[in-house]
Amino acid sequence: IRGEVMSSVERVFSSGAVLQSREVACFEEKVANLTDTKYAVAVNSGTDALIFALKGLGLPAKSRVGVTSMSFIASVSAIIHAGFQPVFFDVNPYSMLMDSDSVVRSIANDELDAVLLVHLYGQSVDLENIVKLAAEKGIPIIEDCAQSIGASRFGKPLGGNGVASCLSFDPTKVIGAYGSGGAIATNDLSFAEVMRAFRYHGHVGGQKYESAGFNSQMDSVQAAILNVKLNYLEQWQDRRRDISARYQIALTQSGIRPISVLEGNIHNNHKYVLQVESREKFRAHLEKFGVQTKIQYPFPLHRQPLFGLSGISLPDVEYASQHILSLPMYAELKDEEVSLICEAVKSGSDIYAQ
Repeated sequence: IRGEVMSSVERVFSSGAVLQSREVACFEEKVANLTDTKYAVAVNSGTDALIFALKGLGLPAKSRVGVTSMSFIASVSAIIHAGFQPVFFDVNPYSMLMDSDSVVRSIANDELDAVLLVHLYGQSVDLENIVKLAAEKGIPIIEDCAQSIGASRFGKPLGGNGVASCLSFDPTKVIGAYGSGGAIATNDLSFAEVMRAFRYHGHVGGQKYESAGFNSQMDSVQAAILNVKLNYLEQWQDRRRDISARYQIALTQSGIRPISVLEGNIHNNHKYVLQVESREKFRAHLEKFGVQTKIQYPFPLHRQPLFGLSGISLPDVEYASQHILSLPMYAELKDEEVSLICEAVKSGSDIYAQ
């Protein structure tokens, strides 16, 4: 896609419209379509998207926001920046997603003021009971779709299950910018207008500023590049699914357990995560074959020094953080590279499988 990308960038440079251009408007329309929402607001990063969406709820300071303890730090730092208090939840030991039953109990017991649903690794949280009870209780939901663009649940794209959803276009994502980028999607026009004001100093038109906003605009170059890449989303996801299916066969033969995909979910395969008993030994074994691996995430969020929490025990996420491992996953992997990875996995299974 190099030619398409360079042509799109050249159009921006030739136009001189480097901010709030038609490329940005086109990008926002594409994001709204992908999330099956009415409006999308482009911002500088997925982190800013989370902060803005949380602040846009208008909740009192120190409001309690439920969040998984297995995610990237931005899921929780955004809660802090918004002036709220994170309430950490354990994970389902098979999917690594937030334990929905625990969240439902906390909502029922009036222990939460909002919920941040993190669709981790590329698939949806088991969200139906959470969404239903939250609506009955008047508890707002924000979806963290940073890792789940293109994923769906029971045929419905992720992103329209709460007040708003937040997407990231970090270079490591399924659709990545050549720098940084994010977006907020919503069905609420008033909320979208607040997000637009937040992204540029509280600007509401003319020379009027109604709030102390931020400077978090997506530049036209990033929008133009992302518009090209979004045209390939379906093709790249098909390739990721092919790779995932080959990994699945290899793992089934080896006895190593990948994390489970929940019924009704279409996974975008942002990450391919498995669990192994002797992780470091298994990583060393794969390294001998030239196979690099990653760990997302080696420390539960409630154990990060930022929070200084010592009295919280979330056993499933604490166990998982010591055993999860990600295999290479990107659309550009060649068939022979996938074969090598599969053979490396199978050859080490007798010793390192869980």
